[in-house]
Amino acid sequence: MQVFKAMFKITKKRLPSALAYIIIFIVISIIASSTSSKDNKFEITKLKICIFDEDGTPESRKLSEFIGETNDIVEIENDRDVIIDSLYYKRADYALIINEGYAEKLRAGDIANVFGSYCLDESFSTVYMGQFLDEYTNSVKAYLSMGMSVDEALRCTEKALSQETDVSMLRADKGGNVHYSVDFAAYFQYMPYILISAVFIIVCQVLVTMNRKDIRFRTNCSCISSSKYTFQLFLGSGLFVLAVWLLLMIVGIMLNEEMYTGRAWYAVFNSLIFSFVVAAIAVFVSSFEPADNVLNLITQVLGLGMSFLCGVFIPMEMLSDKVLAVGRFMPAYWYISANEMIADVTPYSFGKVMQCYMIQLGFAAALILLTLLVRKVKYSGAAISTNVKKTAVSH
Repeated sequence: MQVFKAMFKITKKRLPSALAYIIIFIVISIIASSTSSKDNKFEITKLKICIFDEDGTPESRKLSEFIGETNDIVEIENDRDVIIDSLYYKRADYALIINEGYAEKLRAGDIANVFGSYCLDESFSTVYMGQFLDEYTNSVKAYLSMGMSVDEALRCTEKALSQETDVSMLRADKGGNVHYSVDFAAYFQYMPYILISAVFIIVCQVLVTMNRKDIRFRTNCSCISSSKYTFQLFLGSGLFVLAVWLLLMIVGIMLNEEMYTGRAWYAVFNSLIFSFVVAAIAVFVSSFEPADNVLNLITQVLGLGMSFLCGVFIPMEMLSDKVLAVGRFMPAYWYISANEMIADVTPYSFGKVMQCYMIQLGFAAALILLTLLVRKVKYSGAAISTNVKKTAVSH
């Protein structure tokens, strides 16, 4: 197993690069898990409101106090430039001006032009406050028209607008798939990009090093046959990929309370199959001995290409038919298709999931055969002896 040992000596030197991708993925997964909507609670959004009361009446003060009950009142100098700067730098979300004559117009039922404001166009705070002020003044006007006094109308308006509704955040996994949560599905959803990046940056560079002429010539002169040499390359690559996959699965166990139960095992097996597909791609690419800069380019093209065309970064339902037609020729498409069925994003079918498995295995088998063919043609002893003879003749 000399080839196998040599591979892992080279792997140790390249390992930090792959660990960077894996650690980033783990950190993002931990953050996503800690902010999981399983424990989310609904909270009313509080705005930072500054109020300039130019009317100074009990009615205008009542409005200011009522706004302050559900929002944060901030003190800002009543200067146009200062207010605009505060809005721009998010020190305030909305500046309300209660115009002089507000109380008098409210009693008369004339609620037009009773407010002024400084705000950012089409922002949430602008729409929210505009709607709130309309509801407030229209409610007061309605109660006054019923014969109530101003104090009664204000009190009833505040009571009506202060009604609260109990909100419960529900997580409904379609089809009652209680053993494969949305968070866990997302963990597997982004795994292809990490696997491609981490595996390629190690396996390809190690194999390119192993394929250098000086190492290859010495190997061909040894007692190791070409088939055994290739087998050990596949074995070493497969074990490294398996180690990366096991690390990601262990992290998944730590992040997911439900562990691996029920249908989640299908997702685990799906990721294992794709891991070996990635290993087969890496061994195939390395057979052409690309330079480091070319290898980095291939890694990014394959990783980002599959991620964008096959539904890793963008959900499949948002991709056009033409994009999906291209994605069908990539193994990541069938990985994501299986993952979405397992998570009930699309209708679940055990037969179709198995079909996705088999297609991925077909990709792996085809890549292995192509690799054997390339290595036989490119690295055969006959090719080396021919080159030696030509060199001897030229001298």
